[in-house]
Amino acid sequence: MKVKRSPVTFQNVISTKARTKINEWHQTAKEFRNAILRNDLYSIGPIIYRVSNFSKETQEADYTFFIPVNAPVKMADNDRFEFTSVLEFEDGLSFRHADLDEDIEIAYDLLREAAHANELELEEPFYNIYLDVYGSGIIDVYAPIVKVAEHD
Repeated sequence: MKVKRSPVTFQNVISTKARTKINEWHQTAKEFRNAILRNDLYSIGPIIYRVSNFSKETQEADYTFFIPVNAPVKMADNDRFEFTSVLEFEDGLSFRHADLDEDIEIAYDLLREAAHANELELEEPFYNIYLDVYGSGIIDVYAPIVKVAEHD
């Protein structure tokens, strides 16, 4: 179990937000990717998502999805999609969550513990970078560092 420290950069990123059941997020991500394809673009990177406002009662959460695409996009203001030319974090911690049957909170806790041990403050919610690997998937959990402790 190795926590790494590194920057992350994605270019030409389209994002969208949705509230969905936690066991159906992948359907929303698939619909998002298909919408991109229908507009003559294609994904050049992984699906990245953040989860917030989880409700135990309804088993729903707010998801923000990000997909890097092949070209810059001029997009009219709308409430469904947003374009960012560069999604970049100069410093952060990451952990590879390879077993999707395990609770991802374990990865989140490992990142929090590593941050605490190194006197770092992390931005939450974390970014989940979903990588499609041989018909299955793995998630690299990325936590941007927002503050480093100062020592005299």
